[in-house]
Amino acid sequence: MGQEAEMGEQLRPDEAARALAEIGQRQEQVIRLMRMPVWFWWVTAALMVGLTAAVESRRPIVVGIGVAVFVVGLVTMVLRIVLGSIRHAKPRNDLVPPAGVMAILGFVAVVLAVTLPAGFALKATGVSYPATLSMLLAAALLVGGGPLLTRYLHRVMRANVTGGL
Repeated sequence: MGQEAEMGEQLRPDEAARALAEIGQRQEQVIRLMRMPVWFWWVTAALMVGLTAAVESRRPIVVGIGVAVFVVGLVTMVLRIVLGSIRHAKPRNDLVPPAGVMAILGFVAVVLAVTLPAGFALKATGVSYPATLSMLLAAALLVGGGPLLTRYLHRVMRANVTGGL
């Protein structure tokens, strides 16, 4: 729509339809940009397992390197995703409704509910590197469930934008 309608003027139906279509396209663009790429889940999983293995080694130099790699890797990955999204579209706080927030918290809760007991059970049975092994389980859940969570959040965001599921 080239020129804005002056106050008091009514939009013609074709102008209103074009404006709504433009809004819909922009909203879809924002949703697409907020998608977590599949590599995000793999990198996060690898960083978590690496950090856990480093800490579990109990060797100060290995722990230091592991922590440094984890921090640099995580910050780099998050900045790449966030800055890439911001460059193309302004983030909106209201795009993810409570159902999306609950899905994220639920996903975290499931990962913890599965991996913490597994880690304690492995430790109780005397297995070497129980935390690393339970973190491998967490990594598998992230790699398998993360993309499913992302797809669900996309559906929730689209429904939030359009006003219903």
